[in-house]
Amino acid sequence: MLVPVLLMLSSGCVSQGARPEAASTPDAAAPGPAPEASSYTACGCGCCPGVEPHIQCLGGESLQSVIARDKQAAASPDCPMAGCSLPVKYQACDGS
Repeated sequence: MLVPVLLMLSSGCVSQGARPEAASTPDAAAPGPAPEASSYTACGCGCCPGVEPHIQCLGGESLQSVIARDKQAAASPDCPMAGCSLPVKYQACDGS
């Protein structure tokens, strides 16, 4: 009975103004912005487990349009009955 009372009393004893601001100083070890992805694995309704993705060049198509098309396929009402899809890894290839 004493422990819950002590926990209740000890929480919130420090005001927000008394806490040091850890976020105000930049952290040198913090990662920078994520680099733009150069490939995307599309699976539509979901990737079949244990299957290596088929590599396909973008061929002038933007990676964003591939991602949008994959997300549209994943939102299909037919997905629960479709099972899994063979993964296709889209990437920029030399000369494309």
